[in-house]
Amino acid sequence: MTSTSHRLLAILALTLTASAASPAWALEPYVGLSLATPGEARLQSGSSAAIKNSNNPTAVRLYGGLKLTPEWSVEAGYGAFGSWRFTDPASGPLDRARLSSNVFTLAGRYTLALDDTFSVFGKAGVALNRFRYRDNQGQSIKDNITRPMWGLGVEAKLSDHLSIPIEFESFGSSRTQLGRFNQRKLEIGARLQF
Repeated sequence: MTSTSHRLLAILALTLTASAASPAWALEPYVGLSLATPGEARLQSGSSAAIKNSNNPTAVRLYGGLKLTPEWSVEAGYGAFGSWRFTDPASGPLDRARLSSNVFTLAGRYTLALDDTFSVFGKAGVALNRFRYRDNQGQSIKDNITRPMWGLGVEAKLSDHLSIPIEFESFGSSRTQLGRFNQRKLEIGARLQF
């Protein structure tokens, strides 16, 4: 794990410790699992046209949080966004490559109840994006990008403990060794509150 990952975990641990020490806060933990859009990737191979990914990897996000008040929560998450595969059909031997991506997040979340069933929410925090590139020519590149993240969504409450959130999250963008990197996902999932 990188020093940024350690910092994210330390911040979460301090938040949990501080909130557990305060009897005025009624902590309500929750966990969630979301299926996310796979997104697209393109690679530039020499002077030829950009090559699009040849697959649609399964992208999921797992998260957990603490509801501090009816409106405010703190949330940590992990997204496993799969590996995009590429094949260059140019003359000569086929070139194959793979680009894998995941993210660690720490955010504050504000929820506004519209009625007994529906609510809207927004979140802001920090995201540690990690990706790895490998090809059949032996080239391998790893990179970590820490950026501000934000998200917006709507949630339907099915019971006192189960809800269905739909959200859009942006985990940041940056210029990397492989070109421009944008990490944005539309997600739908289930959230279980204890």
